Amino acid sequence: MAAIEDGAAFLRTLADAERRLAGVQALGARRRRVRRPRIASASLAALIPGILAVAAVAGGGPGSLLVAVGLSVAALSLAACVTLLLRIERPLKRRFVAEEQAMIEEVNRMRELFTHIAERDRWEERLKRSVRERLSRFPVDGGSLR
Repeated sequence: MAAIEDGAAFLRTLADAERRLAGVQALGARRRRVRRPRIASASLAALIPGILAVAAVAGGGPGSLLVAVGLSVAALSLAACVTLLLRIERPLKRRFVAEEQAMIEEVNRMRELFTHIAERDRWEERLKRSVRERLSRFPVDGGSLR
């Protein structure tokens, strides 16, 4: 974290935090995009054996070839689900949480310094309003972008 000693440094840090916010939001969107196929593959992995079991119980169940193909597809779906979770989604979540936490800490520090710097540098009301509005776009403390 860079030292914020004057209004110019404060505004530069705020611009950096806004870029970081955009990055965190992009990571969140990517996590949601990855989650959809993982959920679909998990659903497929659970649905196929269920359908095969219902067909077997109802009588005149599917042939052994169909059962083998269905269970193979279910196993591949489960493998895809686990791979997406372990290789992509979890690392994305760790990165997202770390980035979000660093951003929130920086912005909370800026919120604490805002009034002091604005008074010391005699900022105009228009600039104060603008900075307040920009700071309000960030989550507070625990984060709300999840």
